[in-house]
Amino acid sequence: MPYSHEFLKTEPRALARFIPRAVPPALRLPPAINRLDLLHQEGVEALLRELYTLLRDQRITCDVEPPDPAMAARQPIRTIDTILSEKRGTCLDLSLLFCAVCLAHDLAPLLIVLEGHAFVAVATGRTLQQPHGEGMLAFERGMLTSFDALRDQVPRLYLPVECTGFAAGVGLDREYPEGRGRERRDGCMSFDRAVRAGEEYVNAHIVPAGATPGVAQRAFLYALDIVTLQDQYGFMPVGDVLPDDTRVYLDSAHAEGGGAASVRNQGVGEATPSALPDADRLYRRSAHAEGGGDARVENQGSSVTPPPAKARRTYIGSAHAEGGGDATVLNNALQPVARAEPATVLAVYAAPTGSVPLCWERDMRALREALAPYPDRFRLDVMPLATPEDVQRALVQCRPRYLHIFAHGVVDGILLDDGEGGRGWKLPYPLLAEMVRATPSLRCVLLSACDSAYAANATGSGEPYLIAMRGQVSVGAAIAFAKGFYEALAAREDTSIEAAFAQGLIRLQLIAPLYAGVPLLAAGWRG
Repeated sequence: MPYSHEFLKTEPRALARFIPRAVPPALRLPPAINRLDLLHQEGVEALLRELYTLLRDQRITCDVEPPDPAMAARQPIRTIDTILSEKRGTCLDLSLLFCAVCLAHDLAPLLIVLEGHAFVAVATGRTLQQPHGEGMLAFERGMLTSFDALRDQVPRLYLPVECTGFAAGVGLDREYPEGRGRERRDGCMSFDRAVRAGEEYVNAHIVPAGATPGVAQRAFLYALDIVTLQDQYGFMPVGDVLPDDTRVYLDSAHAEGGGAASVRNQGVGEATPSALPDADRLYRRSAHAEGGGDARVENQGSSVTPPPAKARRTYIGSAHAEGGGDATVLNNALQPVARAEPATVLAVYAAPTGSVPLCWERDMRALREALAPYPDRFRLDVMPLATPEDVQRALVQCRPRYLHIFAHGVVDGILLDDGEGGRGWKLPYPLLAEMVRATPSLRCVLLSACDSAYAANATGSGEPYLIAMRGQVSVGAAIAFAKGFYEALAAREDTSIEAAFAQGLIRLQLIAPLYAGVPLLAAGWRG
């Protein structure tokens, strides 16, 4: 069976990486149904009912697989395309599919995983655009492990949905909620029955982890807040094939609080090229900003043949602005202006089982804060739980300008994950240097790892630069240096690596002066 993903159960949060935010057209509401009107007038439940019906119309069958000892540590996951082509999926496949459809329609799903089953609950007071709300303090780094806390929030804050309900459930055990209430001719549940099945699980068919399940009961494992994991902890979806896209909204409802918001979508793999010419649109005090503010939309489309003539249109006090304000549209397709791609900072994080835990989320937040004010010049790609193969693949696919590795170091290499929940895999410095030499786009490599200065045994001049650590360095000191370095690097387009390094040292002297002599800068790193 052609799966595209493999889930290692040692890191439950990694399930968020298998939930894309873009779904095929067949899984989007038809134009006749206005999502925003439905959401604002009738609420989340009405929107979920439409999405559930959309999925039920796909005629999927629930795949009941026999127990497999090989799946105790890892589990294959079907992609959306595989589910739709095979017309089948396990309860976990279907739950991830339902989460993706929810995200594509701005809803905030909660993935609930039990021993031998999974279903979804959807927030009724939060959305993708407004992700914060009551109950989030119960989650630790996007994951909830207390069943009592879950029962306190479902259905009070979340509407549970049994996701096998929109699939034909032939052979499901009727002792469990997912096996009952399938009187429809297609073997599926009605939406109301799917909600009741979710409520039945929470009220009577789940026991806390460690307790002995009774008849028709399953042990609670965890619940994952997908939006939080993707947006705050770096578990971004894999396999997204959308073209590069950048939007910046100022004083707009897109910023959720009347402030500023920057949204970037970097595609992975081959994407169907857009047929639109390069376009730059600026709307002022217009409904395009959806909040009465300003909105700028940039689309790096492919060239068109024949190219349309240059055009510049300005609408003042016109319905073209969709809000009675002003709208300016610039189209320079005949002589498109080349835009510099944002420089990618590839942030690699690892802390294998058995090693001292690293607060890598703090380092990731520091990098985001340093680079977020400059979305046109910098893009941050985060790779948690990275293996050496992940690093090699990302260097080839992302072609980053900067490589940032936050991990444990030893005198002869960097300790990365092994992908199997084991004690890790050492990436030797010479092999890392070989990867760097094969990536001509790299300007600088920052090794936030103890003893990583041993990597600098062959240097010269120019790029790539290497920043490494002489001996031991604390997590707080490494983060302080990195934040000072990237803030200086991002502040001006012409900032040299030497100048940014100096600012990192100054920040280090302010925050952790004992480590001020630890960072080392070497030019022309060759390994």
